[in-house]
Amino acid sequence: MMITEYKNNSCTFKVCHQRAQILSWQPNGHEDVLWCTDDKFISLDKPIRGGIPLCWPWFAKGDSGDLTPSHGFARLADWTLVTNEQVSTGTHRLVYQLTDEQATSPHYPDPFVLTLEYMVGETLTVSLMVEGREGSAAVPSFGALHSYFNLGDIEHTLIEGIGRQSVDNLDGFKTVEEPQQVVINGPTEKRFPYGKTARQQVKIHDKANKRSIFLTQNGHSDTMLWSPWTETGHSLKDTHTDAYKKFVCVETAAISKPVQGYISLEISLDE
Repeated sequence: MMITEYKNNSCTFKVCHQRAQILSWQPNGHEDVLWCTDDKFISLDKPIRGGIPLCWPWFAKGDSGDLTPSHGFARLADWTLVTNEQVSTGTHRLVYQLTDEQATSPHYPDPFVLTLEYMVGETLTVSLMVEGREGSAAVPSFGALHSYFNLGDIEHTLIEGIGRQSVDNLDGFKTVEEPQQVVINGPTEKRFPYGKTARQQVKIHDKANKRSIFLTQNGHSDTMLWSPWTETGHSLKDTHTDAYKKFVCVETAAISKPVQGYISLEISLDE
């Protein structure tokens, strides 16, 4: 496995090149913004829990509820690193590609070209572009940038701007009216539909670390909010039993509508 650590004048960060997956992003003077399981739990034989895994070409097990692997095959594929450059003293640019010649599935046998780009510096920007091959239109697909955010304590965390209405996957897909600031106090798997075409800005108030994490999302149709909490958290086999206290997933997603060419996420911290 190739996990590489980079450092520039703005931050340090780690990536797993085979999976095109950023695992860590630590701006200078701050705690890591991304959460990732310990190295001893990381293997290319299974998805890597942490950082920003890519879900594609379906989310979870798809609309039918029986697609495998869960969250699609892209996060288990061997990507090609096509660009690796330091564009300034404070910014790195990494670009990965994956095509149907490298990975495919009977559930998505169609031609495709995926391009995943990272701009890593004072801010972290992740962009996924979905195209057909040789000028053809891409067959509709779904997915998410499944971001794990590092927290001081999930019980002292507020999430603002994610939406005022959610669909609760753990309670019969009921529609729930949400407060302006969402708190997490139990197992959480909620989808917040986003019907607008403009970008969406979400704030994660990480009160235990005395900081706010700002997310700017584009091209998405939904934002997923996920925490395994205690019961599921204790049963996760690829991290420590109390790890659920230290992360929350706020995912830039295309679930209710297919990916419309791209989805992107920009992450920054308050001063």
